[in-house]
Amino acid sequence: MGRGVDMQGSPQESPLMTAEQLAGWLHCSRRAVYDRVYRGQLPGAIRVGRRLYFRREVVLAFLREGTEGRSWRSQ
Repeated sequence: MGRGVDMQGSPQESPLMTAEQLAGWLHCSRRAVYDRVYRGQLPGAIRVGRRLYFRREVVLAFLREGTEGRSWRSQ
């Protein structure tokens, strides 16, 4: 039972996603996701203890908007 990257989401999916799931969407490591949150470059983060979760709809809106003029690597 493999997990594909489905950016549309299904009605049964949680409104929250883990740092690991987001890393899969962004094709980067979980550590890179944590670093981007620390630098304020990713929206929708919710900290629960030591873990980060992300609001799926906020992340989807962010990705749909694109990153025109806001390159992660330009900072």
